[in-house]
Amino acid sequence: EAASGSNEGINHCKMNNAFGDADGSPISDPREPRPVATARYELYWMWSLQYDKESWLMLIDARDVWFQLHPFQELTARGKVSGELHLFGENADVVRIGTSRFNRSWLVTAYGEKNVSPYFEKPVICSGSTIGNQDAIETYLRAMVAEYDTTLCKSKGCDQGFHNYLYYSGKLEASDGSSVEGISKVVVHDQGKGIINNVAALRDNPLKELGLYNAEKQLVLNWDGTTSAVAHQYDRDKEANIMVKGKKRQFEQKWRASKT
Repeated sequence: EAASGSNEGINHCKMNNAFGDADGSPISDPREPRPVATARYELYWMWSLQYDKESWLMLIDARDVWFQLHPFQELTARGKVSGELHLFGENADVVRIGTSRFNRSWLVTAYGEKNVSPYFEKPVICSGSTIGNQDAIETYLRAMVAEYDTTLCKSKGCDQGFHNYLYYSGKLEASDGSSVEGISKVVVHDQGKGIINNVAALRDNPLKELGLYNAEKQLVLNWDGTTSAVAHQYDRDKEANIMVKGKKRQFEQKWRASKT
């Protein structure tokens, strides 16, 4: 079914003309209708196959993201690597899996409370912001799709449950603690201490008061005062949201002027 906009993540869908048999002939979507927010990982997986294994890929919620620096500059400066997967947390002082009604529900719905209660004191890792080399991202995406196939969780947001379960259950590494195929290292970045800064959990306090927004320079900041390369969920902060909307209007005006 066609989705008409970015607010349709809750709608269930099947994907037309996305699957084929061994001969390349199209086949019907083999899965039951599932939320757009869940089905997107299958699309990510397909797209990830178009890149070399050392390529850096970012999976990001484009609706509420603001790029302030080149997101891959820090990574590419290290030279060619492969197998790295970078995950990004939400603020652990404000929210943990067990204290978040939504995150707790997604995990319990998908896996049962007995299986996930050991993770209730863990920080929330955001499924809407992930970076990795192509080989690691492909492995991660196959795992995300497999979690849906296993749980058949159709609640909007269950993808975040899958994301956290994969990390905290150890499924992203082999049973002996070694790396799995495609993933040599998993790095979890605390909120405000990585390339992507997830700020939604801080919505009850203005970012400026926390030292995370410089109004003069119009920049979202990390905890150490450096510029966040990627500000995710900026629209939960009134001042940052006004700033981004204003800049977007300026860009749109310039673009339209260039076409006349």
